[in-house]
Amino acid sequence: MRELEFWRGFILALMFVAALTLLAASAVHASLLGPIDPFPGAAPPEALLGIVLGTAAVAAFLSWARAWAFALAATLLALLGTVYGLAVTVPRGEPGDIVYHVSLLAGLIVAAGLLIRRRGFVD
Repeated sequence: MRELEFWRGFILALMFVAALTLLAASAVHASLLGPIDPFPGAAPPEALLGIVLGTAAVAAFLSWARAWAFALAATLLALLGTVYGLAVTVPRGEPGDIVYHVSLLAGLIVAAGLLIRRRGFVD
């Protein structure tokens, strides 16, 4: 039972952290925190992905019906969005943005892999 709790918590933590970083990146790109890294085109998709992924993490935490399917779909959507974001970011050449996208991608790949392998840990 302890292993189940550990993996469930780990998956949810990965999802929550990814959601929070997406929302923070959206705020930065929308210049809500000042002109740190203005990129208005990235703000709406990052906000949407952050909201969807965060909602899925809450659903999984609360064990809603079909939480696993929602968590997996949201994680895969965020993963695809991050791959697209990386493709847009690499030509811009901003090292911090590239590191962020690669790190986010790694966390989402791990979360998706664990969700696929350990379905019962979220439902």
